[in-house]
This record gives sequence, structure tokens and C-alpha cells, in this order.
Amino acid sequence: MASLLFLQPLTNLSSSTTLVFLRNPHHIPTSTSLKPSNTPKPLTFKSFTTSFSLAESDSPKSLQPEIRPVLLELADSFDLPPDYFAKLPNDLRLDLNDAAFDLSNGKIVDECGQELGETLLNLSRAWEVADTSTSHSLASKLPDLEESLTDNAKSALGKRLVSAGRRFQSMGQYGEGELQKIAKTLTRAGKLLSASSTSTVTDAEPKNESRMLKFGELQLELTSEKATVGAIISFAFGILSWQLAQGVQNTPESSLQYANDNALLLAKSLRGALLAACYSSAILSAFTTFGLILLGRQLNSLSCSASDLTPLLGSAATNLNTTLLADFLCSRFTTISTRFTETTYAVDNTYLLFSAYLVFAMQLGFAMLCAGSVRAKNTMNIMLTNVLDAAAGGLSYYLFGFAFAYGAPSNGFIGRHFFGLNDYPSPAFAGDYSFFLYQWAFAIAAAGITSGSIAERTQFVAYLIYSSFLTGFVYPVVSHWFWSADGWASPTRPDDLLFGSGAIDFAGSGVVHMVGGIAGLWGALIEGPRIGRFDRAGRSVALRGHNASLVVLGTFLLWFGWYGFNPGSFLTIVKAYGDGGSYYGQWSAIGRTAVTTTLAGCTAALTTLFGKRLLVGHWNVLDVCNGLLGGFAAITSGCSVVEPWAAMVCGFVAAWVLIGCNKLAEKVKYDDPLEAAQLHGGCGAWGLIFTGLFATERYVNEVYSGRPGRPYGLFMGGGGKLLAAQVVQILVVLGWVTVTMGPLFYGLHKLKLLRISDEDETAGMDLTRHGGFAYVYNDEDEASGKPEFMMRRVGPTDDASPCP
Repeated sequence: MASLLFLQPLTNLSSSTTLVFLRNPHHIPTSTSLKPSNTPKPLTFKSFTTSFSLAESDSPKSLQPEIRPVLLELADSFDLPPDYFAKLPNDLRLDLNDAAFDLSNGKIVDECGQELGETLLNLSRAWEVADTSTSHSLASKLPDLEESLTDNAKSALGKRLVSAGRRFQSMGQYGEGELQKIAKTLTRAGKLLSASSTSTVTDAEPKNESRMLKFGELQLELTSEKATVGAIISFAFGILSWQLAQGVQNTPESSLQYANDNALLLAKSLRGALLAACYSSAILSAFTTFGLILLGRQLNSLSCSASDLTPLLGSAATNLNTTLLADFLCSRFTTISTRFTETTYAVDNTYLLFSAYLVFAMQLGFAMLCAGSVRAKNTMNIMLTNVLDAAAGGLSYYLFGFAFAYGAPSNGFIGRHFFGLNDYPSPAFAGDYSFFLYQWAFAIAAAGITSGSIAERTQFVAYLIYSSFLTGFVYPVVSHWFWSADGWASPTRPDDLLFGSGAIDFAGSGVVHMVGGIAGLWGALIEGPRIGRFDRAGRSVALRGHNASLVVLGTFLLWFGWYGFNPGSFLTIVKAYGDGGSYYGQWSAIGRTAVTTTLAGCTAALTTLFGKRLLVGHWNVLDVCNGLLGGFAAITSGCSVVEPWAAMVCGFVAAWVLIGCNKLAEKVKYDDPLEAAQLHGGCGAWGLIFTGLFATERYVNEVYSGRPGRPYGLFMGGGGKLLAAQVVQILVVLGWVTVTMGPLFYGLHKLKLLRISDEDETAGMDLTRHGGFAYVYNDEDEASGKPEFMMRRVGPTDDASPCP
């Protein structure tokens, strides 16, 4: 929600002003002119839309009370100390915003006339921004406008004053009772205006009633006819479910023939499940039918027309009572609208939290993948480093990282607010604690990538230093550039977009994968290869991981977590595209993103399978797992803006990019136990280029709305501007990580804090640094007593004697 404009002087109330209410999501339509619109519009709420006509009884005019003195008294009641409204507590400010809305909602200029309508609009804005002096001067104009009002305008003004007075009354006895004085004069003036007017609308006039419920931008039209039809369908479905359940239950088991006991048990289980489903469906249908019937009756009875309420009040009911009661009932729709808005916030936050949990589950996937890819003697070490990435990264991102990434307001390079989550969440920033948790999960994912590149030979203190520095500074700055609305290359930047587009890196092929991969590249280059990785002739020697099962388990966990990584980057789910009211919206884009993610990974896995079969002559599950992850890393950038068929192209090329990077690594004697730099760095760079080639115009405009004519993919007819922005991102990420992480690893190397000794590396860090091995080989063996025995045996055998 945009920030509320507090204490802003109303020097030009006719200019365009954004009006946002703290609790009530509805706003007053604003424009550069307050002239009445040529096209009448219904009263519109953010989550609820209704148009209605108020018809009043045709009782003749009776007494014409003196209204001007009451309006003068009303103007005097607003003669308050300077900044009186601005000093109200937060809860009272909420009520003041609600009162401002009640004063000026709907077609105010059409109902009250242009001069009075503009005055009420400006008065409402003055209340909203807590401008006490302007409120007094505008209220002082009301007595002079009373004589020029028609009966309908008096009635409309009266209802608005009564409704606003009720809001002021709810504020209690604040201060010296000034608010209660305003409330009483507003209510009294409103009642007098309503009593002195007679509406020209007759009871015979048909009511134009159309109610729309909105969940975010998704519209659902509610009518009594639709509710009745739904109740009938639900009732029929419930009867069918009940009859089906009775039929299944009355079928004796003895009448059925089964091949064996297992088939009998299976049939009984299926029978029980079918009974449970049928009875549950019947009960649910009964509740649905009952609810729709009540809804239909409610829609018939909630007509905001005084003529419908007159019989309920009796023959002695006055026009004033009928109007006030109708106004009171119709004002309840504001509360309903607020509830739907709160539901939208809850759904969006729940979706984001669930996505954060999925991304955090990827840490378990990284841990399993790393553990299976290293030798058994270093299992405990690599598992501990993955725990460290999450723990140390959590503190550093809390203290510094989030502020550098999203501390608004900021410049294009780095954020500068919210250190230690101070003053966060903030009205100036559209985010909550769930957003912080989600971004933290991304930060530690980048650190986890780097840990795989320098596995099996790095000192534990080096992990502490690099993990904190990467998550607290290096990664946050990159994420600020491309994901923060203030970032210099962000596609959501309000103005001055890079090449008119900004770099589209939706979920982080560059921000996460390239940062982690390039950081790992420099760490592995400075450390050098593991002992035995290359022989004396320079030929590559495969140091295979000790457990393929853990590699496959970790791959599937990462696959599962990627559905929070990519689709979750939408941050919200309850959002319609276009005018809304359709099945299609952001929820559909989220589903499409999950599909493109899946297809890219599957295509890369199969391409790697057959490609490696042609190159090395056998089927290798470890290579297939890495190829799968390479496809995921590549599609992460453009997953939301490409067609599913294009995702298959992305995965196919990503597999060959990974194979090529691995061949190049062998040529230059580069050692990366998990192929992290090749997989995340190489495939991540390809993913950015792929987005610049295949991004679709429609999807780009949906995901990055608000700027028509935005550049899109080169191969899709969108020109080369987006591709140029993607290339710029590759270069700046490569340069930034190089100038930050490169010197860090080099400094640790010079201080002898980076690599362990040759003796420790040969023996294994589990034994030399962590007090024992990860696996217990025999119950009677003790690690401390027989280290040589445990080092030589990598698994239980039938022979109890040590292997030579």
C-alpha cells in the first residue's frame, strides 16, 4: 500500500493527489480537474463494487428548519488548534480517514453539484492529510452554499454529513471533546438537510443494483438468481453423493470375488476411501446449499433503497428515519470490503511464507547434494558448512544485507535503511516480515552454491568469513541493482530504465546463481585443485562422490524447492490482469512459471543423459542430476515471461553449456567438486541471454506492467534492447563479484586461512577437524581408537578383518 500523505499542505487542492487510507482501502477518485465526469460510474471499492439508488418517500415538505445556523456552528466546530488532526493517535487517524471517505465517496459532483462537490472533495482531502487549518476554511464555505442546493443535493449532503459524523463520534472524548462537538454538529446538520429535502426519485423507479465481490482484482458478481441456481446444483450434487455412498455401503463384501488376500485388503481400503469421499461431499454440499440460500435471501434484502425499508418501519415512519436507516445499512458494505481486503493480504502473505519455506528446503537439498558428491572422509565437514551458510547468513542478512538490498528510499547503487530491520515494516515500503524471510532464503542459497566449489580443502574459518561477507554485502548489492525499485538496472524502476527495459532476471539466474557460481570460481581458482585431482601428466582423475543416493535425494529436494524459488518470486497471488473478472490472472502466470521451470529441467536432464552417453559411452545418473539443475538455473531468469516451448529450448542449450564448461574446466585444470561454477555460473549466464532472446511481449507487459511498449525478446520481434540489458547484467555481475570476492579469497590465502594442510586433506577433514567420521562402520569399532582402520574402510563387508 502506498504511503499516506501526512501533513502535506493543501496549496493546490485541484491538482492530482494520491489518496490512500490506512485501514479503509477505498480511495477518492482524483484527477487534474474536479469537474463532473460525462460517464456516471458506480460507487467503487477496492474489494467491493455496488451501485444503487436511494428512493425516498413522497411525503410533502413540512417545516423548513433553519439550516444555515447549524452549518455556521459546524464551521465553528472545526476551528481547532494548529496540527490538531496531525496529533491524533494512530487509531483515531484511521477513523479520520474513514470519515473522509464517507464524506466524499461515490459520484459526489453529480449528486451534490459541482461547487459543493468540489468543496466536499477538498474537505475530505484536508481531513485525510490532517490539515486542520484548511479543514476550517473549507467548512466555513458550507453555509454560503446551502441556499443554492436542490432538494436532491440537500439529501445527498445530509447523508454524507451524518455518515461522517458517526465516524467522528466513534473517536470518543479525545482532547477536550472537540471531536464529539464536530460529530454532533455534523449529525444534526445532516438530519436537518435530509428532513428539508424531497427526492425526485419515485418508488416505482427500478433499482439498478449490481454487487461485485473482489478478491484482490478478481471479480465475482453476486446476484440472488445466481445464488439460487448454485444452491439447486449443490443440492442435486449432494443427493447424488449420498445415494452413491449408500450404494457402496449396502454392497456386501461377500458378494465380491477377490484373487487373494492382498486384493481383498486393497478393495476394503478403496471402499472405505470412497465412502469417506462420498459422505464428505454430501455434507459439504449441504453446507454449500444452505449458505447459497442465505446469500440469495440476503442479496434480495440488502437493497439500499429507502422505499423498501418503509414497510418495515411502519406507517408512522418518517422520511428522515427511512433515509438514515438505509444509509446505515449501506454503510455496512464498507466493513465487508475491508474484510475482503484483509483476506487478500492474508492470502498473499501466506503464499509468500509458503514459498519462503520451499526455498529454505533447498538448503537441505544442497546439503544432501554436497554430501553425496564429496568423498566419505569429508561428509561431516560439508554438512556443517551448509548449516553454517544458513546460520551465519541469517545474522549477516538481518544486520546488513536486507538494508543494502531493499532499504528504501535509496540510490541506484545500494540501500541505506532497515539495518537490523529497524523501522521495518514501513508504510513507505510495500513489504512485511514474510518478504524479509523470503529474501533471506535466497541469500543463503547463493552462499550454498559457493560452498560446493571449495569443498574438501577449505578451512572452517574461511567458510565463516566468506559466508557472512557474501550474504551481508556482495549478494545484497546485486539484488538491489536488479530487484529493488530503486536499482539502476531494475525493470520495476519508475523511470530511466536501462535501454528502456531494465534487465529481466525474474528469480535470479544472475542475481543468485551467477553470484554464487562466480564467487565459487574465484575461491576454487585461488585454492587450487584437490590433491590427486590431476596426475603428473596433467590428465584428469575422477574423484567420485561417495554416495549417489544422496545426490539423487538432494536433486529432488532442490527440484521441489525450485517451485518456491521461481513461482514464489511473484510475491503475491491474488492479482488480476487487465480489467479482471476472468479466470486468468497472476495465479495463472504462477502456474505457467511452474510449467516452464519443469520443462526446462526435464529437457536438460534428458539432453545430458543422451549427450553424455554419446561422449563417454555409459548412462550416468550423477551427470543427469547436474544437467537437470543446470536447466533449472538457466530458466530461473525468464521463467515468467517465456512460452513453455521456449523453456525446452532453454533446457536443451543449458545442458550443452554445462557439458562445455566442464570440458573447459578439465583443460585449464580447474577443480570444482560439485561443478557449481560451471552449473550455476555458466548456465545462469545463458539463462539471462535466453531471456533477452525469447521473452514474450504479452507476458513481459503482464509481469512488468505500467510501461506500455516495453522491449521484449529479440527472436520474438521485440528488438535487441532487452538482450543488451541482459548482457550488461552478465558483465556487471561478473565484475562486481570479481572485485569483491576475489580479493577476499586472495587475502585469506595470503593469511593462510583458506586452505588446509596436505596432511589434513589426505586424512580427511572429518577426522582431523571434526573429531570423527560421519559414518559408523561397525558398532564395536571406535573412531578415536582405530583411525587407520576407519579411514580405509568405506562401508561394511562380510569379512570382519581390515582391508589391506
